[in-house]
Amino acid sequence: MPEIETVPGDGRTRCLGHLMPEGWACDRAEATLLDGAGRERLADYVAEKLSLILRSAPARGRYAIIVIEDGTRDEDYRGVDVRGRVVLTRGAVQSVHERAVVERGAAGILYDGRRLVPPVRDAFDDPGALAYTSFWWGEDDPRGWGFVLSPRAGERLRGRIRSGATLELDVAIESRAFPIPIPLVSTRVGGSGRAARATDEILVLAHLCHPEPSANDNASGVAAALETARVLAALAERGALTLERPVRFLWVPEMTGTYAWLARDVERARAPIAAVNLDMVGQDQEQCGSTFLLEHPPCFAASFAEELLLRIRAEAVDWVPSYSGPGHYSMTRMAEVPYSGGSDHYVLIDPATGVPCPMLIQWPDRFYHSSHDTPDKTSPASLALAVRCAATYAGFLACAGAAERAWLLGAVRRGAEVRMLRAADAPGPAAARERERGRRALASLGRIGVAPDAIAGADRALTAFADREGLAPPADPIAGPGATRPRRALPVPIHSQRHLLPGWRRLPRERREAWEERMAQVADAQTIADLAWYACDGARALDEIIRLVALETGRDEADFIAEFFALTTALGLSEMREEAACSPAAPDTATR
Repeated sequence: MPEIETVPGDGRTRCLGHLMPEGWACDRAEATLLDGAGRERLADYVAEKLSLILRSAPARGRYAIIVIEDGTRDEDYRGVDVRGRVVLTRGAVQSVHERAVVERGAAGILYDGRRLVPPVRDAFDDPGALAYTSFWWGEDDPRGWGFVLSPRAGERLRGRIRSGATLELDVAIESRAFPIPIPLVSTRVGGSGRAARATDEILVLAHLCHPEPSANDNASGVAAALETARVLAALAERGALTLERPVRFLWVPEMTGTYAWLARDVERARAPIAAVNLDMVGQDQEQCGSTFLLEHPPCFAASFAEELLLRIRAEAVDWVPSYSGPGHYSMTRMAEVPYSGGSDHYVLIDPATGVPCPMLIQWPDRFYHSSHDTPDKTSPASLALAVRCAATYAGFLACAGAAERAWLLGAVRRGAEVRMLRAADAPGPAAARERERGRRALASLGRIGVAPDAIAGADRALTAFADREGLAPPADPIAGPGATRPRRALPVPIHSQRHLLPGWRRLPRERREAWEERMAQVADAQTIADLAWYACDGARALDEIIRLVALETGRDEADFIAEFFALTTALGLSEMREEAACSPAAPDTATR
């Protein structure tokens, strides 16, 4: 039976520091271009949902249009008066709203930017699509409004203004914000041989929250989870499969819902044996340019789940025989990739929560977050492959007995050996990283009941193999007394949108802008910050955290990581202690 829990969506409640957004609805939103006596409809929310920046406030009026190429920096406005005008921009709308509307009195925003993902999506691909764009409001943020144009329409408008045309925008938006209960929908299949305990569960997770059309992101993940549940229930009903452990299926708003589900019962959310996140799994690879990826967690948070799911994926794919028959190959592009976050799994794999949760995803996607992400871009074969993977993974873990545990122990050790050998000739810390990954994956097998002695034996065998092959272990400096030790106040990753963090607005403007500039200077800054936060367990010194991030990425970002913890300390999300080595501290799990 479905289970529905709710949390308040009021724009003020925080679940483990994460702001729960309030409800929003729009009855009508139209933008009409005025050029003298000429009138041209530029946007109509009823006809095309993505033509409005979602969560726009109500508005009505007639405004001149001015072009600001980016609009996210103060220098973009030197010598330019935007007061009372609509700003046509390609810059990030939340930042443009802050700079142009709040600080300089602009009326609203026309946005014609989008995320490019070369070589799959460059500036010449799909220029008629509208980008899925949304405001994300903090508790007391001044609200604003905006419309979305395709890159083609935006360039045409820019050209007319450059040629001297004086253009105006007639705006009518009828929208409202209101408190709403945010549903967290789940159901359970199986568990016939055990009491109904969360500690026995396997979790299948998909997010459901994006606006129309959003066929691949993430209606495809939701559909794959539903079909996985149907398959397992049908097999169990006819006696073909005995699900000794229960499989729980969870459908929530992306990340917001996962934070909320965790906050409602932190111990329950930490308890599942393992999970899998299904995000964007339905792409037609030829149309979308995607590859079927499995994303690993950081090496210091590795688990048995990745090896298990990789082996299942290799068996689940449709193999094509070679011309003469003996060989075979896959028509599906597949790869495994390092941690990058950005979806619900990044909440669960945080070592403070510690649930093994690889993600399956088709990426990149030529139509990602756009009005062209429609059902014709999906593939039944792609969805079927995702379901085979998810159902086999969940079913294996739900049924695993002594024989299956013994097989998985050997598979994880052999998989680690293969990865170490592949990394042996790679530059940097690749081999040491894979050695660390293997040891952590073996240790995680205790979650499914593998005996400690068996794990210790496999670990000794892995260490002996690495030593024979000359694969050095990662350096392990010991921080002495007086070392700086960050301590987290939250058992979850902090929100990637810094303006939504508690206390952000109380920081001096110069401090906020300096951090935003710093984020722009460091490649993959969000990933580096996530990794540093994951590595912070209350016992590790700052130098040890920096070492673990370098082990995962091959990059020394000591200054950036130190600045990141200085920022989180200023926000009250962490504290810095000068003390001797200590036992790992459990993060504060309070919710408000």
